[in-house]
Amino acid sequence: MLDAPSLQDDYYLNLLDWGTQNFLAVGLSSSVYLWNAANSKVNKLCDLGNSQVTGVGWAARDASIAIGSESGEVQIWDINKLKKVRTMTGHSNRVGAISWGHSFLSTGSRDKTILNRDIRQSSQFVSRFEGHRQEVCGLKWSPDDQQLCSGGNDNKLLVWSPKTNEPVLKFCDH
Repeated sequence: MLDAPSLQDDYYLNLLDWGTQNFLAVGLSSSVYLWNAANSKVNKLCDLGNSQVTGVGWAARDASIAIGSESGEVQIWDINKLKKVRTMTGHSNRVGAISWGHSFLSTGSRDKTILNRDIRQSSQFVSRFEGHRQEVCGLKWSPDDQQLCSGGNDNKLLVWSPKTNEPVLKFCDH
């Protein structure tokens, strides 16, 4: 059992994610902690200062983790170096949904938008999806990077293609 003081009681946030290197990331208040499943050690990765952690998401291909904040910023950290690699902006409200693809990092926000980011480029984002009428609370890329699924507080599930800015499928009967 892990002690998790200050774990926010908010259904729309994604404060836990398990990485391929067998680390569990946990967002507690303004900090992110890493639990190593191999040796049960806990290390503090970072503290966002005056901003709360609202989402965490591991990259599948390396030791990178994206951290969403209530301010709308997204930080990318390299856990091998325990160093922040980049801070990305573009959202006007908290970022609670994060999904890494092979080519993209996508983030969903309370501002109702999804930003698709190529962290190899200097631009903050390469495309924006707008289709939800309320907060985007879930995101997941397909294994082949051909589709992104988003869920929102508006009870809609939308399927997107990186080739277009309109959803290719809409499920609205929730």
